[in-house]
Amino acid sequence: MERRNKAKPTNIAGSIGPLGDQVSGDGSAGNLSSEPANDLRVRVVVVSARASVRRRLSSMLHGHVESLDFVEDAPSAIEQISTSNCDLVIIERALGDTDGIDLLDQLSASHPALVGVIIGQIENTDDAIRAMRAGACDLIPIQSRNAQTTRRLLDSVKRAERIRQRDARVDRLKKLCHKLNTARQDVSGQVGDLCNDLVTAYQDLSEQFGDVKLATEFNALLRQELEIESLLRTMLEFTLSKIGSTNAAIFLPSSSGDYSLGAYVNYDIPRDAAEIMLDQLADTLAPAFENTTEVISISGRVEMDEALGSDAHWLEDSTAMIVSCQQDDECLAVLGLFRDQSLPFSEEDVRVLSIIAKLFGEQLGRVIRVHHRHLPKDQWGALDSGYCDGPMDDDDDDDFFSADDDHFGFAA
Repeated sequence: MERRNKAKPTNIAGSIGPLGDQVSGDGSAGNLSSEPANDLRVRVVVVSARASVRRRLSSMLHGHVESLDFVEDAPSAIEQISTSNCDLVIIERALGDTDGIDLLDQLSASHPALVGVIIGQIENTDDAIRAMRAGACDLIPIQSRNAQTTRRLLDSVKRAERIRQRDARVDRLKKLCHKLNTARQDVSGQVGDLCNDLVTAYQDLSEQFGDVKLATEFNALLRQELEIESLLRTMLEFTLSKIGSTNAAIFLPSSSGDYSLGAYVNYDIPRDAAEIMLDQLADTLAPAFENTTEVISISGRVEMDEALGSDAHWLEDSTAMIVSCQQDDECLAVLGLFRDQSLPFSEEDVRVLSIIAKLFGEQLGRVIRVHHRHLPKDQWGALDSGYCDGPMDDDDDDDFFSADDDHFGFAA
């Protein structure tokens, strides 16, 4: 393989330049001289076995391309183009046993951006069509005049330069598109995260507004009640309106430290069984949860066994919510809701009951202060369950009365 340097030869006035033109008095060639070598960065490979052809092409292209390499046969051409960057290949039609058109067809298949030129004799139209289909941009007879051959070769060089620049622009655009697509994906991800954050914030605000509305509504009702019985009824009615049908019981502490039933709602338990069960829960469930500060949700036999021990059989097939109603860290009542475990309580029910228990505990404390304002505070605890103004009989804790139409009950 031969390689020619790209140094431009010196032109002498009156002589014939490398393009076959008369050189002017200032040493420059005629109209066929092309741009300076820096303007064209085309890399050319010439495939020809004849030294005379190689010399002629070298003189025509010298100084007009970035590099000019020569190979003599098809295998060398394939290896050269496969291992180096090549923009233009000039192939002589006759390459011994190889047809230059077939070689160009093979090279074009593996290098689609390669510009090809066939030089030599084209015998008929079929050969011309076959050469064009193989990827040839021009068919140049080697016997043509130097000026015409040079012009057509330089046109092919310019074509290769345009294709090289086009491919370079395409590569840059692909890189820019990749960067833009990456940036778009990043922005889309950030927008998606922001939307999710906004949705979460909206849901949180909606819950907070709902809680404020619930608290305002319930507090307005409680403030009107200054009697224990009416306060318990109002609280139970409001609770059922928000949570739905359920059994409910309020257990009130006594001076002895025990708990007794203050009021209840019977949803699906036989009356006789309800009285016995609620009496038992007053002795077991209320003391077990009097110090809890949050709503406790229990469901199923296993959780009931853990919470109530041997007395869990009263609620073994139920789901329950229990909460301590406190004021100033003092338990004033224990509220329990329970129903069949096929109708479990939701997280919304837990949050609603937490608000109800807090406001109910505060209002219950105010009612106690109103009823016992004539006594020193250290004597308030000496009054038995029900927070009545007078002493209770020994049998009071076991007496119930119920309004049969609405299934409400209160301790006497």
